[in-house]
Order: sequence, then C-alpha cells, then structure tokens
Amino acid sequence: MTQIKLLVKTLALFLVMCVFATNLKSQINIQFNNINEYLFNTKQVLNLSVINLNTKPVDVYFIGFIKDGQSQRVVEFKTNTKTLNQGNNLLNSMNFDFSELNYLNPDILEIEEKSGSYPYGLYSICIQVRCATSDCNGLGATASSSEEITCINVNIENPTPLILAHPEDESEIEETKPLYTWIPPSPVARSSNLNYTMRLVEMMEGQNKSDALTMNRPIIEMSGIGQPSLMHPLDVPELEKGKWYAWQVEAFVGNTPIAQSEQWKFKVKKEVKPVEKPSYVILKTDDLSIYQFKDILHFTYIESRIDNELNVSIYNSENQLIYKGGNNFQAKRGENSFKIELNNGKYMKNSLYTLVLKNTYNEQYFLKFKLL
Repeated sequence: MTQIKLLVKTLALFLVMCVFATNLKSQINIQFNNINEYLFNTKQVLNLSVINLNTKPVDVYFIGFIKDGQSQRVVEFKTNTKTLNQGNNLLNSMNFDFSELNYLNPDILEIEEKSGSYPYGLYSICIQVRCATSDCNGLGATASSSEEITCINVNIENPTPLILAHPEDESEIEETKPLYTWIPPSPVARSSNLNYTMRLVEMMEGQNKSDALTMNRPIIEMSGIGQPSLMHPLDVPELEKGKWYAWQVEAFVGNTPIAQSEQWKFKVKKEVKPVEKPSYVILKTDDLSIYQFKDILHFTYIESRIDNELNVSIYNSENQLIYKGGNNFQAKRGENSFKIELNNGKYMKNSLYTLVLKNTYNEQYFLKFKLL
C-alpha cells in the first residue's frame, strides 16, 4: 500500500513538472515580420515580433537556418544576445545582428551580394530562441522555448526576370539554324559564374508550349552556356520547315538556379516555291524568231482598232494542221493575252511548229516555237 501511495505521489509530481515546463516553454513566442518576397535577403530573418510573457526581462539569442526548395540548408545563423522586455519586442537588423553567419551554398552568397536578393524559389526559414544564461535570468533553464522551432515558408519572386529575345513568341522565321538570344536577369548579369541552360523541343499537333517542353524529347538541351545567346549547334539537325517549336532558358549562378524565362514558341516558314510568271510573246507580222515553251504556249495580240474575232491555227513542220482555234479567240481593242495547252500528246519535243493568227482584216501574224 505504501509503495502504491509513493508511486501516485511520484506520478503527480511528474505531471506537475511537465505542466510547469510546458507553461514556461510557451512564455516566449516568435513571429516573423515584413518578409519581402520580391527582395529577400538573409537579414530579413531578424525582422521578428517576440512576446515575452515571463514576469521579468530575459537575455536570449536566436539560432536558425534557411532551407531551399529541395530541403537543403543554404544558410545557418546565430544572433547576438538581446534582452527581451516584458510584452512585445519588435526586433530587426537595426537593433541586433548576427554573431555567426554561415552560407552553406556559396552561390546564394554571390547572388545576394550581386542582386540584394535570393534567387526565385520556395524557401523555409526556421528560428528558435535560447537563453543567454544557464538559469534564464533566474526564471529557470526552461523559461525560453529552447526546444520549439518557429518556421515560415517564403516563395521568392524574381524582380528582374530572364527575358527571351529571338526567335520571338508566335513568330515565323525563315532560318532553319537560327541564333537563339535572350536578355540576362540583372543585376546578377555581372556575375562571372552566371550560366544558362537552354531547351528546345518540337511541338506536336494539339500540344501547348508547357506540355511540349515537359513531355517531348529535346532537340537541344544544353547547359553551362556562358553567354546570353546560342547558335544552333552544328551537330544538331536543322529545323524542319512548316513545324512549330517551343523553347525556354534557365539562368544559374554556379549550380544554383536564379531565374527562368517564359515559354515561347515559333514556327519555321514552310518553303513556298515562287510561281513563275508566264512569258507572253507579242505576235508580230514579221517575227522570224523561234520561241520555246514547256506545257503552255502564251502569246499576246494587240488590237488597235475595233473588237474582232481571231482565227488561230497551228501547223507542224510538214505544214499539217494540228490545231484549229475556232471561236475561242475574241479580241478587244488593246492588249489581248491567250494561252494554248501543249501537253495533249499532239506536240513532239524539239519539233518546230508555227502558229498563224488571222484577224478580220485578213492580216496574218506568225509565231514559230518548239516544245521543251
């Protein structure tokens, strides 16, 4: 019975101590203030609202870290000692600073120094408070929430985007091996470690740019590009005419991504063969030249008087009639252009033929020709 009473007293004492410790741990509460998602730097982790619910001021310091979107720590820090008065304490980089600051990712340090901000992406900021003295200014070793961590997620937007330049979005180009160009994000453009990755894919029917860049096998996927341009690589087949292509560029400082361009698409113009204007021969009464035609004979008759009906015939080299125009040729005053099909099997290549045109005044015009 005595052992049972002792066990009950011990358990009760343990519960009281747990409640007491929990209450003490909740006496200092932390909240982040004024996180600028467009111009974020490490010192913003010092923008804190800290409530001290203890019965007296307490000397504390803060430790914490920043993680990137892959849960990798990029920065670890420890602050100077700060006295927290009772009630709300507004802290920032003007009234206290870091005593230790360790950049685990040197690219982040360079980007921050060049641009004043972290590169775009999702980050987690975590901080915890610890007493600067062993007994927390007489409040006990557990007067601060030394085992509690306050975290916040921050989605950093890049205020200086990477902008594609050529080929332009929705454009049609003639080059099958174009020069791809883009505008660097500034002010990190001054970084000697700035480099780019460029991706180009063919767009299939029904695809949008995002689907194509995500799903399709790249035609070009090149990293470590040191300049904001890329000539179509010699070992990559030239682009096909009539097809659409999508492309995107991402910028890095070292191995750390800092900016990503929009997704653009362009088309290589389909080759259209120019239509050759047919060459018309002006009929004359005394032209002894021999002309050549391929499939169609084109000729022009000029009438300087009134409208009339023309009689057109074609004879072979043996003076045999092989074509009779009938009433198909009506001439008006001025220039009249006509054509006669030569691919009907009646004409032999390289044979000589004579076209004879007779008007209502019995005037005759001649045209000698060969079929190519």
